[in-house]
Amino acid sequence: MGDTTTYTRLSRISPISETQWRAIAARAHRLRADAGDESAALTHETFISDIRTGAVAGSTRGIRFCPRCLERGRKYILIYMRGMDCCGTCGWPHPQGSG
Repeated sequence: MGDTTTYTRLSRISPISETQWRAIAARAHRLRADAGDESAALTHETFISDIRTGAVAGSTRGIRFCPRCLERGRKYILIYMRGMDCCGTCGWPHPQGSG
């Protein structure tokens, strides 16, 4: 089972973004170190990277610009709505025109 004190400390962290939650989950998988845990940890870390680059929907504590608006040459900061970072101008990550 590993270091139960560390597990207890991880369980007391209240994540304020999806990226922070995924970082905690990756640490927990690595601490447990059962079969498949390294793959699970890497999956969480890949999602963190994808969220921060705007490849997938999610939330992060850092400032991110809307990838769709950036393609048009505009810089709009994503805002946290409905459990994820969204663009108030074009509605990213939802398809354009879906309102």
